[in-house]
Amino acid sequence: ALVGSYGLSWITLAIASTPALLMLPVRRLAQAAMLAAAGVGLTLLYAGGAGRLAAARAVSPDKDAPVIRIVQADIDQKEKWKPENLEQVFDAYAVLTARPAARTPDVVVWPEGALPTLIDDFIAPGSPYAPRLRDLIQPGQALLMGANRYEPAGPGRYRYFNTLIALRREGDSLVVAGHYDKYRLVPFGEFLPLGDLAGRLGVRSLVHMPEDFTPGPRPRPLSVPGVPPFQPLICYEALFPGLVRDGERPRWILNVSNDAWFGTTSGPLQHLNMARYRAIEQGLPMIRSTPTGVSAVIDAYGRIAPGRRLGLGATGVIDAPLPPALPPTPYARLGDWPFGGMLVVSALAWIVGRRRRPRGSQGAGAGR
Repeated sequence: ALVGSYGLSWITLAIASTPALLMLPVRRLAQAAMLAAAGVGLTLLYAGGAGRLAAARAVSPDKDAPVIRIVQADIDQKEKWKPENLEQVFDAYAVLTARPAARTPDVVVWPEGALPTLIDDFIAPGSPYAPRLRDLIQPGQALLMGANRYEPAGPGRYRYFNTLIALRREGDSLVVAGHYDKYRLVPFGEFLPLGDLAGRLGVRSLVHMPEDFTPGPRPRPLSVPGVPPFQPLICYEALFPGLVRDGERPRWILNVSNDAWFGTTSGPLQHLNMARYRAIEQGLPMIRSTPTGVSAVIDAYGRIAPGRRLGLGATGVIDAPLPPALPPTPYARLGDWPFGGMLVVSALAWIVGRRRRPRGSQGAGAGR
């Protein structure tokens, strides 16, 4: 919240490397002062974080906060992408979406690449699925789902996008209320560096499309009728601190991801942990939706409340009011400028160390 993930990494390395001063020709007083400073810094990190969280215990959702339903269908990655399983996959999401609740959710979220098809064909007029999907969405409700879409790119050619699409029901029609195309694609997974050369060599990316995905424009908050403005982050985009800072500040962050590739390893847990840093840095709540876990509602302090998480291999829904946003944090205002200052400090320390090194020390070492 103060200096971001990069700044926190610099502080961690600075504290951890301080004991190395004991092996350098530095005055004892200077050694003791630096070790004491490192100890104070480590204490402040823990005390400051603990105090900040303790003061936040009474935070509760706003009375008019929208209720969000996260749908986790736990569909095996290998089975999902078989075209003959489209009906089964759709039914799994439909049943969970229609599950009765004390209050009808204002927003329903499906994860990245929820359906093994192109969304353009799925909701096109004449598609047997379009009216079924329309009837799933309640009046005034929004369905936010990860999907794959395409658009013409010339005679007989198309561009494909990994997309977050917002759907609403207006009368008897299914309306696209907005979309976000993934900006930062996964190398080798969603596109191939030097793709033309790799294609001639018979190498291609792992994407389930005829061609690589095309990156979208730089992230901007998405506004959908009836939904507070939010910043979509698709899959591993949640690992990058700066993608939420551009443009107008959103009300919340939405991370749709497909971590089923990792199976039941530590990968999905690591991804969840790293995504939580974006909530802490910005002071914004995050809704995270994955097909096989871990899905969660994360508050603006990076915490997951009991009952607001679906673990690996779980099937179900999370119904929860959207946690409140905090005022912009120092990192939300300043970005990585403090980290840039830390790098300048490192460079100056290196220069001073080089100048103070006794002459001939390199030669003496080489002579041994």
